[in-house]
Amino acid sequence: MKCIFNLLLSFSIIIFNINYYHAQSWEPKGQTSHIIKHSYYTLSYSEKHKQAEWVQYRLKPHLFNSTISRADNFRKDPFVKNNSAQLKDYKGSGYDRGHLAPAGDMKYNTESMSESFYLSNISPQKPSFNRQIWRMIEKKFRDWASEYGELIIITGGVLEKECVETIGRNSITVPKYYYKVAIDPINYNRNIAILIENKSSKQPIINSVISVDSLENFTGIDFFHNIDSTIQNKIESKTHNDLWNWNKSYKPKFENEKFQTTENEFKSADNNHTLFKTKIWGKNTILQIAGT
Repeated sequence: MKCIFNLLLSFSIIIFNINYYHAQSWEPKGQTSHIIKHSYYTLSYSEKHKQAEWVQYRLKPHLFNSTISRADNFRKDPFVKNNSAQLKDYKGSGYDRGHLAPAGDMKYNTESMSESFYLSNISPQKPSFNRQIWRMIEKKFRDWASEYGELIIITGGVLEKECVETIGRNSITVPKYYYKVAIDPINYNRNIAILIENKSSKQPIINSVISVDSLENFTGIDFFHNIDSTIQNKIESKTHNDLWNWNKSYKPKFENEKFQTTENEFKSADNNHTLFKTKIWGKNTILQIAGT
C-alpha cells in the first residue's frame, strides 16, 4: 500500500511540475504596456522610441530546422498601428537594422524566421557592434540553450537612459546600451544578465555580465516578477558565471529529421521535451519552487 501511495505521489509531482512549467509567464514588467504577441516571441512596443522595450521568447535549438535560411524581408509589424519605424529611417543612417530576437534563434520554420524581421524587433546598432560582439553573444546563448535544453530569453535596447541619437524622419532612438537576459526554466539559479555598450568591443563576453538586480536597476524592467519574491531575491542578487559553460560550443541535436512546421506542432514538441526533462529533474524543480 505504501509503494502505491509513493508511486501516486511521484506521479502527482510530475504532473504538477508540467502544469507549473507551462503556466509560468516569463513576460517582464517594463515601462510600456503595448504588448504584442507573435507566434514565436512576445514584445513590449515603445511608440516613443519606435522599437521594442523588451522581446521575450523561448530558445529551443533542438527544434531548429537546418534547412531554414534568413528571410531578410524587413517590414512593418502589422500589430503596430501607429508610430512605426520605416525602412527608409535606416537608409543612409550608418546603422545596421539589428535584431533583438535574432534570426538565428528563429530557425524553426518559415513563419518564425519571417516574424523575426518585423521592424518592431529591430533596433539601430553600430555595424561594428551588430556584426561582432552582439553576434558573438547571440551565438553563446544558442550554445547554452543547446547544452541545457531550453532557455528563456529577454533582450532589448536600454531606452530610458542616455541614448546616442535618433535617426530617420520618424526619429528612431539609437540606444547606447543593449542587454540580454537568460534563465533556465528548470534551474532558476542558472540565470545571466549581460549589459553592453553599442560599440565595437574586443572584451570577453564574461566581462559584461552583471547581476539581474543590477540590470533591473539600470533598465527599470522587472525581468522575473512572476517568480516568488523570496526566490527572486535569492537568484537575482548575484552573478552565476560558474553555472554556465564558457568553453565549449554545442550544435543542436534535432529531435526529428522532419521538422514541425506549424505553431501547434511546435508547442506539442515542446510539451514532449518538457515531460522528458521534468521526469529527470522533477525533484530539483520542486525544491526550486519551494525556495529551498
